[in-house]
Formats: sequence, structure tokens, C-alpha cells
Amino acid sequence: MNAPKLIFLFLIALTTTGSLQAHHSSVPHFDLNAEVIVSGVVTRIRMVNPHAYLYFDVTENGESVNWRCELSSGTQLKRYGWSADMFPKGRKITVNGAPARREGNVCYLNSLTFGDGTVITRRADLTKTFTRPGRSSNPVSSADRSTHLENGQPNLQGPWLSQSFGRNGIGERPRFSSTPTGDKAAEGYEMAFDDPVLRCHIVNIFFGWNHDRHVNDIMQTDTTVTLQYGFMDFVRTIHLDQDEHPENIVPSTGGHSIGHWEGNTLVVDTVGFEAGVLNHRNGIKHSDQMQTIERIYFDEEKQYLIREYTVTDPLYLVGETSGTDMMALSSVPYSPYNCVELSGDNNIRPSQ
Repeated sequence: MNAPKLIFLFLIALTTTGSLQAHHSSVPHFDLNAEVIVSGVVTRIRMVNPHAYLYFDVTENGESVNWRCELSSGTQLKRYGWSADMFPKGRKITVNGAPARREGNVCYLNSLTFGDGTVITRRADLTKTFTRPGRSSNPVSSADRSTHLENGQPNLQGPWLSQSFGRNGIGERPRFSSTPTGDKAAEGYEMAFDDPVLRCHIVNIFFGWNHDRHVNDIMQTDTTVTLQYGFMDFVRTIHLDQDEHPENIVPSTGGHSIGHWEGNTLVVDTVGFEAGVLNHRNGIKHSDQMQTIERIYFDEEKQYLIREYTVTDPLYLVGETSGTDMMALSSVPYSPYNCVELSGDNNIRPSQ
């Protein structure tokens, strides 16, 4: 067997294995144990979030049939050096993927081969600046970074890239346990159809801060700390000039947050949540009685922005749940997410 063929087979095996291990959130939508290999010509690529899609025409039984295959997020692809210029209309490709569960001519793209024999996998880093998916190999050094702002506050500002969760991630993932009332609220939830992400929704303040490692941004003033999430363009404002929550909070996904400094740590108390989803895979819910306490600080030794948090919800959750996530200073600036959901009929619940 020649070398190019061996390389191709290795890349396919590597990509398929990674998909099965790391992308179980795709299982409700695609059969990752099955394989489709189709050849055609590019008609269009949409490099959007939460998932980019490659569109191409395949000739079947003498007729041209349009296919579309899901890629990673548009933001990640661009970060890895992908561009729309790589997919001019009419370019010949062969796609290796996993078929959609509820729609024909749709797949989860594992790898593709161009007409000249070049093979790229779903997460191919064309810039060679990332050692692991989503983690920068050249994070910004904090050597020249001021530890405090001119107003005396500890400096948390800047773009941040999550190092938590996923493969080889660090931190403590929260393990929520539902009360009987919480179990009742989650009945009937199916990720394939009910995942808030399918509605371009943040899910919750924990998941969104780390999801797919989109670059977050923190901005500070004398009276506020603003958390600009890289996922779904979600924004939280932490009020430093309020000692208590107002009585007339309008429930929302982010709730109402008040904060104060304990040394170099920002302590954030948040209430006023609207009922929502804590785990978008299994549908664990939280009620409007949820309260969170976050402690956010920059660890000079580890060079991480660390967020430690606890979650309580006397109605839907058992006891107190803890979690920790970590961010590194990002060499890539924040950019808008601009969600455009293109999943189509594959993620719509079939009529009963």
C-alpha cells in the first residue's frame, strides 16, 4: 500500500475515533457508528455558528442530488485557518462522514479529500498554532500585564480562552443531582429536539462560558464587571455598587448579579434566573429558585483565570453542587458569534 493511502486511512481512523469519544453531543443527530463516503462538487459553504455546513452536489443514478454536511463552528474553522476560498463552487471533493438520523443526504463530516488528493480532517489545524483542539499553543504571557487597574481593582480584563472540559480539559465539571420535582420537570426532554442550542440559546451561565472554547471577554468599570461570552453573544453584567438584589427582578437566563472584592477575588451572587436547562445532554433542569455564588480570580502561578462556583436550587436540585473552570489569556480576540442554525429537519421532532 502506498504512503498517501496509508496517511489517508490513518487520518480517517483518527478522526472517527475522536468523533466517537469526544462528540457524543452529536450522537442524537448523527449515527457515528455508520459511515457514508460520497463524491461530488462544491456548491456552497456556510461558515457560521454553531456549526458550519458544506453543501455539494452528488450525481446519483444520473441525477444531481444536493448534500450538506456539518462541520465544526465557523469561528473555530477560521481560527484554524479554514476559509471559504478553499471551497470554490465546482471544486471536486470526496466526503467521509456519519449519516444524519432523520434526514437523507446529510452527514457529520469526518474528513474530506480534494480532487488533487489533499486530505483534511474535521478539526485540521491549517495554521499549526494549536497543539490540541481549541487550546492555544502560544497563549499570551501575563509578564507585562498589570495585576491591578488604575482604579485599584484586580485586573480581570481581556480575552480569555477556556482550558476546561472536553478532551484533556482541566477543572471540575459540576455533577447535578435532581430532586423528584426536578426529575418530573425533565420528563420528555430529548436533546435531539429540545437542546436550547438549537434555538440559538446560551443554555446557562456555566455551559456557555466554556462551550467550544469561543473567546470570552471581560470588561471592568468602577461599578460593573461585564462578561461577554463568546458563545451565543451572551452578556452578563455584575453590579459592584449594589449590596442587595432588587425586589422586582425580571427572570432571565443570566439572572441578576451583584459582586464585591475579597482581596483579589471577585465574589458574585446571582439570583433571578428563569427556569431552564443545566445539562443540555440529559435535560437536567433548574427552577427559578436557583442561586449561584462564583469566585473569580487570576492565579499568577498557574497563569489561569479561575472561576469556582456553587449552585443551589431547593426545588429541583439536591444539596449544593460545585464546579471549577479555567481560562488562559487568548492570543485571539473576542469575535461575535452570530448564531445561524442550519440543522434543518434532522433536529425537528417528527410528528406523532
